[in-house]
Amino acid sequence: MTVKGNPVIIIQARMGSSRFPSKTLHSLHGMPLIAWLIEGAHAFSNAEGIAVAVPDLPEDDVLDEYVQSLGIPCVRGPAEDVLGRYHLAAAALNADPVIRLCADSPLVAADFMDLMIESHVETGADLTNAGRYPLGSVGEVISFRALDSMRREATASYCREHVTPYIHEHPGSFRINTLLPPVWMQRDFRLTIDNATDMKMMDRLFEELEKAGLTPNFTNAMALLDVKPEIAQINATVRQSDWRSESPVFGKG
Repeated sequence: MTVKGNPVIIIQARMGSSRFPSKTLHSLHGMPLIAWLIEGAHAFSNAEGIAVAVPDLPEDDVLDEYVQSLGIPCVRGPAEDVLGRYHLAAAALNADPVIRLCADSPLVAADFMDLMIESHVETGADLTNAGRYPLGSVGEVISFRALDSMRREATASYCREHVTPYIHEHPGSFRINTLLPPVWMQRDFRLTIDNATDMKMMDRLFEELEKAGLTPNFTNAMALLDVKPEIAQINATVRQSDWRSESPVFGKG
């Protein structure tokens, strides 16, 4: 299905990471991590384009060059102000809505994300997110109006770093649309890479997918984890940082 507007997938990516330096170009089953994200983004039916938002730091030049070698445009912007970087990229690409993905999540649920894009456009939402799902498998869909408003109004550092907290802190000013994934997706698997333990789990998962003759994608990964739950246990105790701990609305104080 083709939706109205100009839905563009924008992947936030960087080389700097205190917990896992250079992970974006780290090899996962023979390809750099960012390449898996781009391959997954190509599986979307309701997106008109793909771009990567990269910090304007010298250390990220190598990432820019690699992404462009794949035929994907890069937009450079502030390193710590990810919200500002998204706004720059969306404006440059005339994107509306923006489909936000993070470069540390190589198994995005493309089919469900297509449903999110469709629902976002149909409802006229400012932000479309999902209910319970495996961490790292689902992104967000954001209207350009909301991005522009947040760019002007959001001042807290965690709001700039995590992009959408300002919307959640001001629900009366934005239309939030939450789509519940199908029951088979409502699992607590951790499919994101934040540190070496996460990478160990993902390496094992991709290895087992190959042994089973399965293409590495979200649907096949879920099916494999159901029959080999010990793989998911590798990084089950890794704690994910959450912007809510910094928010005066949701937990700080």
